[in-house]
Amino acid sequence: MLASPEHVSSSVVVADDGPRLVRQGLGLPSDAPLRIAYVAGPGDACGTFEHWRLGAHDPRIPVVTYSSMFYSLVEALDATALLLIEQDKQPAVPDPRFQFVYTKRTRGRRGLAYRVDEFAFAKRVLRHLNEYRPDVILIGTDAPAWLIRNLPNAKRIVLTAHNCFWPMGNRPETVRAGLKLHVLSRALRRLDVAVNTSKECAVQVAALGGPTGARSFTETPQVLKAFFPPLLEERPLAQRLLYLGRIEAKKGVFDLLGAFAELAKDRPNLELGFAGAGSGESALRSAIAGSGYSDRITMHGLLPSMAVHNLLDQSDLLICPTRSDFAEGLALVAIEAASMASRRSLVPSYQPRRCCRVVALSFRWTTPLP
Repeated sequence: MLASPEHVSSSVVVADDGPRLVRQGLGLPSDAPLRIAYVAGPGDACGTFEHWRLGAHDPRIPVVTYSSMFYSLVEALDATALLLIEQDKQPAVPDPRFQFVYTKRTRGRRGLAYRVDEFAFAKRVLRHLNEYRPDVILIGTDAPAWLIRNLPNAKRIVLTAHNCFWPMGNRPETVRAGLKLHVLSRALRRLDVAVNTSKECAVQVAALGGPTGARSFTETPQVLKAFFPPLLEERPLAQRLLYLGRIEAKKGVFDLLGAFAELAKDRPNLELGFAGAGSGESALRSAIAGSGYSDRITMHGLLPSMAVHNLLDQSDLLICPTRSDFAEGLALVAIEAASMASRRSLVPSYQPRRCCRVVALSFRWTTPLP
């Protein structure tokens, strides 16, 4: 084990005889190859790998990433891994232990087109898994239910629950939603273990018949000590507002822009910033240009973690107005802001909005808006 706790390999601790015990638990000989497949989802797993192979955490993200822990675990278990990724990219330096395969997934369409896209993605994933023949499969909550039901036989199938299936406390009750959840529930019975990013994810997985008890684990992302800021000074008024996260309509960015336009009429010193990237970026830029307040709104783009922390330090109020059509598992921006605010006096507040069934989560400083 490396001495520095900030070294990426130190984020996973495995007993000296861990490789043997894992193989024994899977019914494999102690010297047998161990093959793990990971359907990595929309995140930049390959980009994180580039930092991991250099012994560093991904500087774009303030927490110990799931994928970097996965790479460290594969290394510690003397295993090999197949990663099915949604970005068409490969590591700059190949590593025989890790195989990255681009698995196209078209997102954003609706209706019949959406179903066609999801079926095509599932077929691609199943083809690669059947060729690889893994001992362990890791798959996320955003995987189509049909894909989960038809996964090839493996000694363990693990769910990585990074998002919920419905907004907390608001399980859908319509007939259509009930049928969808019934199909999903049948699929989740195939799972052996669930690793959840929050307690709410674990509760919902169990409610649908997924793994419970000793087969369900909650692994809350940990903020690296290097990202905690020094003592921050108080500000008399909240004038600089900030949105941090993916630029998507379902994340409430257009709702926030509309609310800002209403407030800005009577508050000439109020400013707003958007930090992040996503499919709604172009539309948001157009909406900002037509808002009448473009000179007081800044698009910062995608920033590395330390730049994000500098931006948080310069901001007075972080606003995360996620809409009800996105079931957040755990908002990492809230953890990030909490680390920044650890030396400030703040009050978490929940402010309902007419446009959202899910409340807008914000951190409100002890001083009000001007």
